Order: sequence, then structure tokens, then C-alpha cells
Amino acid sequence: MSLFDTIERWGNRLPHPVFLFLWLSLLIAVISFVASQMQVSYVLPGEEEQYVQNLFSPELFRQWLGGSMNAFLSFPPLGIVVVASIGVGLADASGLLRYILQRLVKKTGTWQLPASILALGIVSNVVGSVGYIVLIPLACRAYQAAGRPPLAGLATAFAGVAGGTHATIFVTTYDVAISGITTSAAQLIDPDYVVSPLANYFFMSASVLLLVVVGTLVSLKVVEKRLHKLRPSQTLTNEFTVTVRKQDDTAMLLAGILFISIVLFFVLSAILPNGWLAPYEGQPLGRSEVMNGLPLIIAIAFGLSGITYGFVSGSFKGERDLLKACQKSLGQLSLFLLIIFVASQLIYLFKLSQLSGVLAVSVNEQLSDLTLHPAILLIAVVLLSAFLNLFMGSPVVQWSIMAPVLIPSLFFVGLPLEVTQAAFRIGDSVTNIISPLFGYLGLILATAQDYDENAKLGTLMSLMLPFSLTFLLTWTTLLVVWVYLLKLPVGL
Repeated sequence: MSLFDTIERWGNRLPHPVFLFLWLSLLIAVISFVASQMQVSYVLPGEEEQYVQNLFSPELFRQWLGGSMNAFLSFPPLGIVVVASIGVGLADASGLLRYILQRLVKKTGTWQLPASILALGIVSNVVGSVGYIVLIPLACRAYQAAGRPPLAGLATAFAGVAGGTHATIFVTTYDVAISGITTSAAQLIDPDYVVSPLANYFFMSASVLLLVVVGTLVSLKVVEKRLHKLRPSQTLTNEFTVTVRKQDDTAMLLAGILFISIVLFFVLSAILPNGWLAPYEGQPLGRSEVMNGLPLIIAIAFGLSGITYGFVSGSFKGERDLLKACQKSLGQLSLFLLIIFVASQLIYLFKLSQLSGVLAVSVNEQLSDLTLHPAILLIAVVLLSAFLNLFMGSPVVQWSIMAPVLIPSLFFVGLPLEVTQAAFRIGDSVTNIISPLFGYLGLILATAQDYDENAKLGTLMSLMLPFSLTFLLTWTTLLVVWVYLLKLPVGL
């Protein structure tokens, strides 16, 4: 039995994520009670001392009770997934997605499929959560259509979308947000210091190629090979054997033209200086109404394309078919909704207790006190970020706590601010795919159970751990080589 088989076996003995989050919530409450009695606290530079709060106190209980629904309703994946699923569900029920996959898979070789999925997953981060909603389910279908394990497609897409969160060839909202936090921390040292959103661009662009290459090798040589051995019955193609008809090709062409037209309309309307949807003066594109409304844009593009294909091909006959497609799509989100409700409460309780700040600051201070070579400190920052990311789902929240402590301390031991930021972004990416608190875990698990009803948390961990460890090792090595051997700039 391999190490990953052991991880899956023991991991599947853990409670279902719903009950795991409930038990963790209770554990956090107990720890908060003990820590508050001991008056445990932390201090961020320039701010007042913060004490751990007792979640069992009447004041904190009332605060949780009053904010619990808002914590659920404002949980980032909720609205995005629900709204986008309507459009994607229409495209799926019409047969459009299945037909496209059948035509594409015939022209895809052994290594080209995982490489393409990884590249698309990494690039999809420029438009937020599209990869989780669209690419991961499509990757499962593409693998099944090719007679390969669909869970390997899920793992490969998940590795690209979440494991490569900060790798980019385009400027994303993360570049803007993270650099802004670094600038605030840097100004504790130099009030005039400004960190550009392109501060890590050269390195992160090169990282895309690295992750695609090593991710493809892991997918083929480790994950897919293991799944072929353990679950040979999942490599079925019967469901995707579709007869090619001229009518279907015409429907696909019209749907494709409509999809591209809708996307171009919104893109050009947003980026042209006098565009209909251009951001207001001084407003970054990443925070504009277009980006906030991206789930609705996804729903419109996929929905109208699916409706077009459905009526032209004959798979849709009337409005009743459209309603059934939407109902089916939303009905498949039941497990996802249950998981994110309890997950949102766990994260909210963790925030109310102030334990997240204590954890981050205490570990940061230990790291900044070490007298080591800057290259060793750089590796330590990656490992620290990767560890904290298991407990703190948002990179913005995590870096907001880490940066004011790490940036000033490490700057004086010879670690450039931009390099420290790059190290954080590596760690923040590679453990997304193995974190039990990751925001999209419920959606990923629900998708996995569509193809394997016995898939549990241990199944996901055993699939994703090879990607996580490989990305951690190779990406960190690239950073050290880039900075200390090649001595290349990490960005502008």
C-alpha cells in the first residue's frame, strides 16, 4: 500500500466535512475560553493590543448570533456558485458541453489534456472563480470522455486553479490587493515606499510554465496511474458516445459565436476608455462593477449559448425544458450549501475569537527573530505561509496580519520586500488544495461524489497531496535559484 493509499484510508475515517467543521468550531470555542482566561494577546505594529475573546461569553455569543447569517450570505463562493450554476446548468442540459468535449477529446493526446487543463486553470484566476465553477466539472467530463479517470481530471484542474492561485501571466486582483498590503507594511520603514502590482510579475509569469510542466508529470505519473489501478471501472466512455450530426455542428457554431460575442462585449465595454461599462475615474478594473458582476456574466454567456444550442439541435423544446435544467443544476448544490454554511461559521468564530491573529503574529515573530542566511529565511517564509494558509482561507486577511510583522523585520536582515511577498504567495497557493477550510471544498467534494459516491475528504487529500508537495518543492526552489543564483528581478 502506497503512502497516498494510507492517507486516503485514514483521511476517510475523519468525520464528513460538515461534522468536522462542527467539531472544529467547538474546539475553537474551548481554546478561546482557556486563552481568554490566560489573557493571551497580540500586537500589530501601529495598532492597539488585541486580546483573545471568549466565545462562550454572552457578548461574543450575541455577536456570533447577530452576524452568523451575514457570515454565511457573504461567504465568497456562495453567490458566485449559485448564480453561475444557472447558466452552466443550461449549457450542460442542452448537450452543448458534452458535444464540445467529445469533439475536442478526439484531438487531444496523452499529455496534452492535463497540460491544457492546468494552463487553463492557472489563467482562469484572472477572472476570479470561473475555474472552480466551470473548468473543474468540465475536466472530469473530458477525462471520462477520453476513457481516463474523471477524478484525475478533477485533481488536475483543482491543482491548476487553486494550487496556482498566484501564478499569472495577467495582472489580477490579487496583485493589486497584495501589493497594497505590502506597501502599507513597507511604509512602517519608509513612508514613501510603494510596492507595484507588478512587483512579482516576472517571477510569477515564469512560474506558470513550471507549474504546468511539473503538474502534468504528477497528473500522469502519480495521480492518474494510481486511479487507473484503484478505480478501473471509472474509465467509461459510453455516456459520451454522441453521434456527430450536421445539425449539432451548426448549433455548436452558433452557440460559440454567441458566447464569444457576449464575452467580447463585456470585455471591450470594460477596458475601452469610453466603454459603456468602463470603471469610474480612479477605480481599478479589478474592483469595478464588471468584476463584481462576473458570476452574472458567466451565467448569461453560458446560459444563452446553451439555450441557442438546445433549440437549434432540438434538445430543448420549450420553456419547461429550461426550467427543468435550472432546477437540476441548483438541486445539485445541496451538499455544497450545507458544507459552506458550517464552514462559514467556523471561519467567523475563528475571526471573532482573535485566535487567528495570535497564531499568525506569534509564529511570525519567531521567524523574524531567527539569524539565518536570507535564502533560508526565504524558504521559512514559504513554509510559514503554507502552514497558516491551512487555517486562514483568505490571502488578503492572512497577508494583512503577516506583512506588518514580517516585512519590517526581514527587510533589515537583507530580504527585499518584493521577494518576501513572492515567498508568501507561493506558500499561500500550494496548500489551498489540501486545506480543510478552503472556501470551495464543498463544491469540489460534491463534484467528486458525482463520479465516485464513496469519495470523502481523505480521497481528495490523497489526490491533491502529490500536487501540493511537488508545487511546494519546485516553486520554492525556483524562487531561491531566481533570486540568489540567477539574481534576476522578480518584477517591476
